[in-house]
Amino acid sequence: MKIVADQDIFAIEEIFQPLGELVLLPGRSISRRDLVDADALLVRSVQKVGRDLLAGTGVRFAGTATSGVDHVDTRWLREAGIAFAHARGANAPAVVEYCLGALARLTLAGCIDRSTRRVGVIGAGAIGGRLARKLQTLDYEVIVCDPPLAKAAEKSRPNLEPGFEFQSMEAALDCDIVSLHVPLTHAGRHATAGMLDADALARLRPGAVLLQTSRGGVVDEQALLARLSGGPEIHCVIDVWENEPAVNAALAGMASLATPHIAGYSEQAKWAAGLMLARQLAAHFELPRSETDSMGGSPSILDVRPEWARDDMGHWRIIDHCMALADLSSQFKRRVAADEPGRSPDLTAKEFDRMRTPRLRRQEFSAIRLRDAEPLTNRQRSWLADAGFTLQPVR
Repeated sequence: MKIVADQDIFAIEEIFQPLGELVLLPGRSISRRDLVDADALLVRSVQKVGRDLLAGTGVRFAGTATSGVDHVDTRWLREAGIAFAHARGANAPAVVEYCLGALARLTLAGCIDRSTRRVGVIGAGAIGGRLARKLQTLDYEVIVCDPPLAKAAEKSRPNLEPGFEFQSMEAALDCDIVSLHVPLTHAGRHATAGMLDADALARLRPGAVLLQTSRGGVVDEQALLARLSGGPEIHCVIDVWENEPAVNAALAGMASLATPHIAGYSEQAKWAAGLMLARQLAAHFELPRSETDSMGGSPSILDVRPEWARDDMGHWRIIDHCMALADLSSQFKRRVAADEPGRSPDLTAKEFDRMRTPRLRRQEFSAIRLRDAEPLTNRQRSWLADAGFTLQPVR
């Protein structure tokens, strides 16, 4: 069996080599001629998958190592009889921790008052639902808005644990912090393209924080730029961009934090995504299961520095250290600002991808053991444990 795959899928050789002949290519340049005699195609979000790419090829299985699927024409795949798989939820812990990292950075920067406890989560699927539950565990008041799930919940609650009460978009937008976790859809009653337009953005209260980690195009970037330029102050964290890999330089410059679509990047998330695809591919072609069925590795040790625990911000300092979003944002903003007019799209894509790659080695909180945490208060240690860290027992 011949598998053509994006060479930048994490651990691609280790996970998929046992399943067949593996041909690795730059993801953005995979073309129909590369797939004429292929049985399976594995991509990331940088590749559009549909009729233009697959018609007339031998591909009978297409998989994306991503949670989102807006780059895939799933309807055409069904009509063509091509099996499809994606890694729904594999990156959920990583995205949740990115959001906590953003809150840590903005809290330490004085953009968020430490008493702020009200968060609106728009979209309560694999990622949004997990974030809402995590925030509840961390003692936040969470307002959940998800009209499609709310309708389904009239009969049952298949994706949510007890404790959620769906509320309106207006209620979610009226929170101190608003976090977006919806797919990008262009049709239907609940289409999300341009969902946060000028009217919706005007509902954000002065000083509010907007976290955009869903999909580029969900927020009207020009309307957001206008709100940042002329409306009451808000703080926005942007990880996804409408025209990726091209980035709105003016918007990136005005964002409190701007990053190159890496919220879901972690070593654990990428391992999980690869393993999910491998299992589905093996099942579809009735192949023996791969021997590579665990993520391996050992916990990273992080020594708690005494200066981190000097006041009641110690837990935020530890998360800020682990996520390092301020440095990444500064680098990304400089790179975007340096782009020359008329820059080659291929060069822009390479620079965008180059900034993303190092984040593949980011460790999720569950893989980090905090050592020498005695200077932290009991409350801070408990909070960090609830966030997902492992704490070495206090002697």
